[in-house]
Amino acid sequence: AGATPVLVDIEEDYYTIDPLKIEAAITPKTKAIIPVHLYGQPCNMDAIMSIAKKHNLKVIEDCAQAHGATYKNHKIGTIGDAGCFSFYPTKNLGAIGDGGGVITNNDSVNQRLKQLRQYGWNNNRISQEPGVVSRLDELQAAILRVKLRYLDIDNQKRINIASSYKSLLQNSSLELPKERSDCRHVYHLYVVRSNVRDQLKNKLAMLGIESGIHYSHAVHMHIGYKHIVRIAHNGLNITENILKKILTLPIYPEFDITKFNNLKEVINV
Repeated sequence: AGATPVLVDIEEDYYTIDPLKIEAAITPKTKAIIPVHLYGQPCNMDAIMSIAKKHNLKVIEDCAQAHGATYKNHKIGTIGDAGCFSFYPTKNLGAIGDGGGVITNNDSVNQRLKQLRQYGWNNNRISQEPGVVSRLDELQAAILRVKLRYLDIDNQKRINIASSYKSLLQNSSLELPKERSDCRHVYHLYVVRSNVRDQLKNKLAMLGIESGIHYSHAVHMHIGYKHIVRIAHNGLNITENILKKILTLPIYPEFDITKFNNLKEVINV
C-alpha cells in the first residue's frame, strides 16, 4: 500500500503498544494506528481511541491472537475502524489451513475490502484498482463456522490454565503475565519472563517440557524489514530488553497442567 510502518515501544507490564509513546510518534504523514492485542491481551483502547480522535486517525486492530478477548465489555476488533483476524490453525479460532478475516461497521470500508479481496473488481468484474486473490475457501469457512460455537468455551479453558499457572508459579523466580483491568485476556500464549531464559528453556527440554520464544526477533531486527520500517524517536528499549527474557509455556484448551505439578521446583533449581 506504500505506507511506512513506524514502530512504537510497548508497555512493560502488558506487552502491548504504549499510548504514552504513540502521540510522540505522530507526524503530519500519519494515517492510522495499528494496536496489536498480543498474546490475547487487549491494548489500552480508551487511550488509543482518544489519540486517534484528536489527530483524526484511523484505528486498525490486529486481533490475530485475541479472538474473543474483551475490553470493558467490548469485543476486541469492534472498537476501532476495523479488526483483522488470523485463522491460522494454532490460533484461538483456527481453521485447518491458512485464512483470515476483517470486520468493520463502516460501509465504505466494507465495500472496499470486498473489492480488494477479489482482483479489485467492481460488480461488473472490472478491476477498479490493483487487488489480490484473498478469498476464504468454503472448507475453511465451514470448519470455522462450527468451531466458532466453541470459542468462548475454549477461551475459558485457556483462562483456567493460566490461573493454574499463576497459582503454581506465583512465588517462583519467574515474572508472570499481568492482566489489564476490565479486560478479558484470552491467553493465546502464556508468556513468562526469566533472567536465565535460555538456561531454563534447556532445562525444561531435558525434562520433556515444551517451551518456546515468542518472539526472538522484533520486526526491526529482521533483515528483510530493516529498510521498510521506521522506529519512533523514543526507541524500542523495552521491546529489545524483554526479547532476551520471554519464554512461552504450553497452553491450549486440552492441555493438562496437572502433569506439571513439579514445574515450580524445576524453575527454582
